[in-house]
Amino acid sequence: MDVDLGHLRKPCACGKEHQFDVDTVHIEAGAASRLMDILENFQNPVFICDSNTRAAAEPFLEEEFKDYPVIELKPRGLQPDNRGIKKVMKQLDYCDRGLSSVSVDVLVAIGGGTIHDLTRYAATEYDIPFVSVPTAASVDGFAANVVSLTWDGMKKTVPGVSPRWILADTEIFARAPKRLTASGVSDLMGKYTALLDWRISHLVTGGYICEELCELLEHALKEVDRELEDIRDGDWDAMEKLMYALILSGLVMQMAGSTWPVSGAEHMAAHLWDMKDPERKRDSLHGEEVGVAL
Repeated sequence: MDVDLGHLRKPCACGKEHQFDVDTVHIEAGAASRLMDILENFQNPVFICDSNTRAAAEPFLEEEFKDYPVIELKPRGLQPDNRGIKKVMKQLDYCDRGLSSVSVDVLVAIGGGTIHDLTRYAATEYDIPFVSVPTAASVDGFAANVVSLTWDGMKKTVPGVSPRWILADTEIFARAPKRLTASGVSDLMGKYTALLDWRISHLVTGGYICEELCELLEHALKEVDRELEDIRDGDWDAMEKLMYALILSGLVMQMAGSTWPVSGAEHMAAHLWDMKDPERKRDSLHGEEVGVAL
C-alpha cells in the first residue's frame, strides 16, 4: 500500500497543528527498489545494519550494498546503548574521513528497532536525513523522532530525527522470524494502556489530549486485532496492516508532540527491566516485555 499522509496534515479539531517530518511511506512488495531513486539525490550514503538484517535485505538490495559503504554490526548483544553508539559513530567517522570532499550526507537504516535507534542517533549527531528500511514488523519506533537509549545503565529518551522516507518491503519483513513479528504485535497492543493512561492524565491534570489522534490509533489497533490469525500465518495483506499500525504509532507520537499516545505504564515497566539488566543477559525482546507489562 502507498500510504497517503495528506489526511494526517489536515487541520484538527483539537486546535493543535499536527506536524511530522516523514515525507513518504511505502508499504508494499518491492518497496526497497525505490531506494536507488532516493540515493541518487545524495553523494555519500552509508548503510547501517547487522549481519542478520543485511542477510534479510541484501537479496533485494544487491546492487546498493555493492555501491555504498556499509556499517555491518554483530547482532549478538547489540543494543542502543553507550557501546552500540560508540561502535556506530567510530565506523561512521572512519567512513566520513575517507571521503575526499562531501561528507556523509544520508544514512540508510536496514533492520529493526535497535538499528533504527542507532541510525537515528547518528543522523541527529551528523544533522543529516536517513532512510528507513524495516526488515521485520517488530517494534513501533520506525517513524519515531526520539531515541530510546540505555546510557550508563539508565533508560533515556532523547530527541532525534525521524526518517525522511520509509520503505517497508513486504517481501522482506513478511519473511522475518515469527518471534519478531509477535514482538511487534505485543508492542502495538501496548497502545491500549498507553492511550488509557493519556486519557486518565488528561482527566486528572487537564493536560493536552487529542481525541482524533486517539481514535486514529485505536482504529489501526482494531484492524490489526482482526488480522491476528492471518498475521500468524504470514499473510502479506495482514502483515502490511501490522506494519502500517507500527509506523502510524511513530507518526502519531510526532503529531502529539509527546510519547503519551504510544508509551504508558507498560513501557515504564519494560524500561525498568532494561535498567535492571543493562548487559542484556536475559533473552527477551522489547515487544515481549511490553506484552508482559500489558
